[in-house]
Amino acid sequence: MLVACKADISVQDQPSDPIVQEIALTFVERPLLVDDERYQSNLFDPSAFNPGARLLLKQNAFAQSAETDLTASLFPENALYDVKDLAASPDGTTLLFALRAPQLPNVADELQPKWDLWRYDVASKTVSPLIADTQLAQRGHDISPAFLPDGRIIFSSTRQIISRQILLDEFKPQYTALDEDLNSPAFNLHVMNGDGSNITQLSFNLSHDLYPVVLDDGHILYSRWDNQSDRSMLNWYRMRPDGSENQLIYGWHSHNRGAEQSAVEFTKAVVLDDGTVSLALAGVDAPYYNSWPQRVALALASDNEQALAGETLNMPAQTPLFPWAFDNTGRAERAGAVNSYAALKDGTGRYLVSWSPCRVVQQETILSCAQVAEDAGLESAEPLYGLWLFDTQKQTQVPVRPGREGLLVTEPVVLQPYTAGAFLPVNPLLDTELAAQNAAVLDIRSVYDFAGVAEVDIARLSDPMQSTATQRPARFLRLVRGVPLPPEEVLDTPDFAFGVSRRQLMREILGTVAVEPDGSVQVKVPANVPFNLAVLNGEGQAVSALHQQWITLRPGETLSCNGCHTPQSTAPHGRVNGEGETPSANAGATGFAAFPNANPQLLAQPGETMAQAAARLNGIPELSEALQYLDIWTDPARRAPDAAVRISLQDLTTTLPGGLECFSQWLASCRLRIDYPTHIQPLWQQDRRRFDPESNELIADNTCVSCHSRTDANGNSRVPIAQLELDAEPSDLQAEHYRSYRELLSADNEQELVGAVLVDRLVQATDADGNLLFVTDGAGNLVLDDNGNPIPVMVTVAVTPAMRAGSAVGSGTFFSLFGNTGSHRGYLTAAELKLLADWLDIGAQYYNSPFAVPEQ
Repeated sequence: MLVACKADISVQDQPSDPIVQEIALTFVERPLLVDDERYQSNLFDPSAFNPGARLLLKQNAFAQSAETDLTASLFPENALYDVKDLAASPDGTTLLFALRAPQLPNVADELQPKWDLWRYDVASKTVSPLIADTQLAQRGHDISPAFLPDGRIIFSSTRQIISRQILLDEFKPQYTALDEDLNSPAFNLHVMNGDGSNITQLSFNLSHDLYPVVLDDGHILYSRWDNQSDRSMLNWYRMRPDGSENQLIYGWHSHNRGAEQSAVEFTKAVVLDDGTVSLALAGVDAPYYNSWPQRVALALASDNEQALAGETLNMPAQTPLFPWAFDNTGRAERAGAVNSYAALKDGTGRYLVSWSPCRVVQQETILSCAQVAEDAGLESAEPLYGLWLFDTQKQTQVPVRPGREGLLVTEPVVLQPYTAGAFLPVNPLLDTELAAQNAAVLDIRSVYDFAGVAEVDIARLSDPMQSTATQRPARFLRLVRGVPLPPEEVLDTPDFAFGVSRRQLMREILGTVAVEPDGSVQVKVPANVPFNLAVLNGEGQAVSALHQQWITLRPGETLSCNGCHTPQSTAPHGRVNGEGETPSANAGATGFAAFPNANPQLLAQPGETMAQAAARLNGIPELSEALQYLDIWTDPARRAPDAAVRISLQDLTTTLPGGLECFSQWLASCRLRIDYPTHIQPLWQQDRRRFDPESNELIADNTCVSCHSRTDANGNSRVPIAQLELDAEPSDLQAEHYRSYRELLSADNEQELVGAVLVDRLVQATDADGNLLFVTDGAGNLVLDDNGNPIPVMVTVAVTPAMRAGSAVGSGTFFSLFGNTGSHRGYLTAAELKLLADWLDIGAQYYNSPFAVPEQ
């Protein structure tokens, strides 16, 4: 124990203290090295197995008090198992923890033991599995338990009970879906009775939901892995214990707020004695297993420098919890390093802390940092984490369990009674009729609202006498569902199945709904299904940035939100009922009257949006496969209503997208699937010949492949029109893809016909000033050919692809051909153009179901 007199923490003798003398404590001890492999916690793989851990109990906080290994008797001597995620009951009589049994030799990964939840009873001094039925216990990994006020247990699990049932409703086999990195099974929050019965799924992220803690007001605060597309971050979310009102609370724009602006993640929160929360702020690869304990002002802010509406931040929302200079970097801090901690809930401002003194290596000798000059530049020694009692008021620390070389002491828990959070019953606002349909309602006040500021004149757009439907920039809203992907033992999904971009993995369309003139939307949506949103223009193309946060609603729930946000905006958004957000830019109706200059028969109530009024009068709209709009707002006495819109995929004459028939009578299980080989390629081969109605003479052949192929109708070789081939031959870039797919979406080289063979066209290269380039030797001298002439540098000519994966709007080169002034006007139908826009916006995948991929 190396703490010298120059260290900035005062070490005191053990005081006479009832808490210290009478309260037991527990912690995990694990080796830093096992079989020459160094322990490293993986925040994004909670199923990882780190063998060698032990769960220890100390009788009290005296350094000399006896220790008991609570898990030693569960397995043979020297067996290597793992333990983590300790949680004490409010009465201090029960300890929950997650345990993973030793690996089985010569057994496949999917058959290895899973993480189980166990219980230690303080009175009987017994350890037992929380779920007694071994087969039931092994149906998924169970970790991160916490006690709810009513005695039930909330935990994180890969069981995916409801998600698996929804797969059956979608006519897919049941399986445990992988996270969006396709590395490990996805953990979601579940709840069960105290005896391990009645397990129910609460959250439905496509990656991990972890570390639930119960706040004093009864809500659940947890860490969600936002891992959609090019995002990868752990943020704090909050929900009720029934899973409703699930919302982002903190962290989205605070991931560079570690020491020296280092990247950090928002992992398990620690509820403090005063009900506020704190966090051991650490990066993915904490160099010294160290963290920077922070108090987080959740009541004031949504991010470190972003106050909630109506609140003021006089300092950052994250402030150091301890008065000593700890941080999360790899540099040696003279105050030492903190790994983890627990707050004593006795009003004294004390903490049980896993702390290591600052140590360095000088000539193979370990010294305290206080024994060397601050700028000595010495190598840090291995940490020596032990348990210490920190007193933040007296700024002292007392040894509880000295550290031991080669071991990490972590996750301290005091078996001390504390006041449980408030009990929150099932959300009384849940609609039973909706719940019976496994449905919920999404209610957006205006898609033109960005953090309380309208990007357009809402009053003008919502007034039928000032604007028409075609003048509104937002016409429809599309909801997209991420496809849960199976593990290899169920089905091995090859890389080519995703297409040219894995950014959006595989996606299905839940449907679209019209946006009302004031930008408002109300629509019935499937419950317990992660979805994202896209605002569409009149052509059905997404004009909003890719929404990278999964939204889920519980059966019977209504989610009301103010509007949209930009990726750069740090303003609070997406919070239930706009809590903490700037007031909506769409104030709604001003009284019991019609909207200005609108149909007088549609009377609104004060504050209602157009979508809310329409839903109250005509019923809540359901999602549709079609782009459809009916003008109910224009007063026929003032002008003719806008033309109705209905562009339906039912009008396709090629193979219809998967699941289209479901939308004839909407159900919560309706999904629309588009696969390139089945649904897009036939568009290029569709017979589009035009014949004279009287003579039956061929007038024109607008069939795509009649021009966009390397052979003409007589089989003669040619350069494809516009250097674009749309046939179904294998691509030379990826043999499992049609040539048309790669031609449309991948960079290519211009070709020319040499003899009867297509070859890449070569031109002489030029420098930045347009000067022709010739081959030179290492000294910069021209290299001459056999005739004494300089040899030109020849390069290929790039052809820019006509389509952009993930963006129909960004594929203007293609769609402009079919516009009013385009050379291909009328060649494709409105339904075909909609199909292409849908497919491009969701990622331009080759397949959008792993079960549609042919067996290799």
